Amino acid sequence: NQIVLRGSERTVARLTKLKPSNESPIELSASSYYMITGGLGGLGLLFAKWLVEQGARKIILTSRSGKANDDAQAILEALKAEGAEIILAAADVSSPSCIAALAQYVPQLKGVIHAAGALDDAKLVDLDWDRYVSVMTPKVDGTWHLHELTKAANLDFFVLFSSITSILGNTGQSNYGAANAFMDAFASYRNALGLPGLSINWGPWSQVGMAANIAGADKYWLNSGFGLINPQM
Repeated sequence: NQIVLRGSERTVARLTKLKPSNESPIELSASSYYMITGGLGGLGLLFAKWLVEQGARKIILTSRSGKANDDAQAILEALKAEGAEIILAAADVSSPSCIAALAQYVPQLKGVIHAAGALDDAKLVDLDWDRYVSVMTPKVDGTWHLHELTKAANLDFFVLFSSITSILGNTGQSNYGAANAFMDAFASYRNALGLPGLSINWGPWSQVGMAANIAGADKYWLNSGFGLINPQM
């Protein structure tokens, strides 16, 4: 079905170009590496499990410390029991010197999921530049450094975990919204270069992710008209 706006043939032609392609689904390789930044967070671990379920067996999980807590360690042990090789890398993706340590994996790297992020919510009048930078840096600098690291690699996917906040906004999150808007634009930039790039504007998740760590988060989001994404779906 086509939606015709004001009977414009030019508009219909533009809409037609936005149809999904008929490309074959990506098949994950057991011999290739797949990297998740923010890999020891709730979403990072959730998608590490998903990659293993899809056939990946070499997973690089980056975090600033490179150390898993007890809950994360239990998940990692379960993945290893399924035959996965899990590499924990202490790498702050916002720092070019730290991310350089990941270069050794690039020749065999086939996919990147950039899930690292930070929150520091406040009304705009209460935000100073340091509080803006603390939220912008992981997403903005991290995206750029990952792009520079992998732009010559033969990646199947380069996925940026953005937020619905960049589209709809959210009280107290001007810094977070701006950071995610950069990711959205950067995915288009990579596409223009002929490189894989996808930015996903996630809504709030239940149980995992940064929003779930805020006291009363479920009630807040539901009262704001947002349904929560169930990680078990």
